[in-house]
Amino acid sequence: MFRRHRILLPVVAGLVVLLAAGAGIAWWAVHRTVGDVHNGASLPFTLSSSAPSSTDPSEPGNTTNAADRFGPDWPLYGRVEQRTRDASDMTRIKPPFRTVWKMDQHALIEFPPSYHRGVLFLGRDDGWVLALDVKTGDVKWKRRFGPVPNQPAYWNKKVIFGTFDKPGWVYGLDARNGQVRWKTRLSDQVESSMVVSDGKVYTGCNDGTVRALDAETGRVLWTYRASGAVKASIAVDGGRLFFGSYGGNMYSLRARDGHVLWKSGTSGLAGGFRSGNFYSSPAVAYGRVYLGNTDGKVYSFVAATGQLAWTSTLPYWAYGSPGTAFGNVYATSFDGTVAAMDGRTGDRLWTRKLPFRSLSSATIIGHLVYVADMGNKSRPGHTYALDPRTGAIRWRFHDGEYHGPIVADNMLILPGFTTLYALRPRGLKP
Repeated sequence: MFRRHRILLPVVAGLVVLLAAGAGIAWWAVHRTVGDVHNGASLPFTLSSSAPSSTDPSEPGNTTNAADRFGPDWPLYGRVEQRTRDASDMTRIKPPFRTVWKMDQHALIEFPPSYHRGVLFLGRDDGWVLALDVKTGDVKWKRRFGPVPNQPAYWNKKVIFGTFDKPGWVYGLDARNGQVRWKTRLSDQVESSMVVSDGKVYTGCNDGTVRALDAETGRVLWTYRASGAVKASIAVDGGRLFFGSYGGNMYSLRARDGHVLWKSGTSGLAGGFRSGNFYSSPAVAYGRVYLGNTDGKVYSFVAATGQLAWTSTLPYWAYGSPGTAFGNVYATSFDGTVAAMDGRTGDRLWTRKLPFRSLSSATIIGHLVYVADMGNKSRPGHTYALDPRTGAIRWRFHDGEYHGPIVADNMLILPGFTTLYALRPRGLKP
């Protein structure tokens, strides 16, 4: 018996070693780092401005009439339906700034407001939706719903947004008084900011459904189910929808009927067989689609085909949404890293580390890139304006949290943690 045990012990020890080695190999296969993809130089790329072609009445030499006296609209998240967050055309909106007004919302401001002709439309996590006078910050009307963790969209005298109830709702309010004109019950919570294009509202749900609604009535026109939750905002360009899912897939659907044009997976691109989640909203520019992933990579797809053009790895989750301008892509990582990539090739142009972690999306206004960090218990988050060529900090503000500012009535409208600020460039008249 003793001899048998002496024989079995080495066998058992060997099996344990083999199992441990196998487990180690399996862990490595799943978690190993995978190098970046570099196909962008040979794939379609159109170097053109991603900023809207609208005239900015704040620019020298531009004339204004009664309809334009409030400046260009910023009607939805990302400014335009391509979600580029590109306001590089607004070159007079630059530091130094002076504070015109500020308003403590007494609630988390996760997204900036939208803007139309003198009125800001703000949604808050505590469920309040407000219309604010852009010149004074005075409340014109306010209504309460379920939590609103998205930026309301303005369209045709309506304010349209989703709620984080379970199930969630999409509401269309009268922009003049906040009265509910229609509401549509969905199948799950809504984090996705609405986009309105060609009379249709497009949004995603946490159960993976994507829907098109009639913007006048809220009637559901079609439904598509993705491989995972669709928390990000949907981008629209040329009659096509673009979005990523928590299943790690990137999609393009035909806007009129939800037909799948292409679907691209990312399994194995982060490491082994893993696939990260797309929380980041896509930016569509230069014939490409750009968005970040919780696997730490920023992805570039060819908009027409879904072919992967390039990836660029950041130190942590690429949670924020990229901004595009000047032929480049600007993105953030959860550890506070901000990076600029060449839009065609993905080559890293510069990297800047903020003092604290960041979930911020990059917004380009004039010749600066605006981002924010989250601070900590002893120090609030800050907003920064970076040089788009070098990443050098050109200006900083003592508040900020998740998203960059918008422009309204020649002012920077900046969301802090709970306070909304209106900042006007010094020397620029109202």
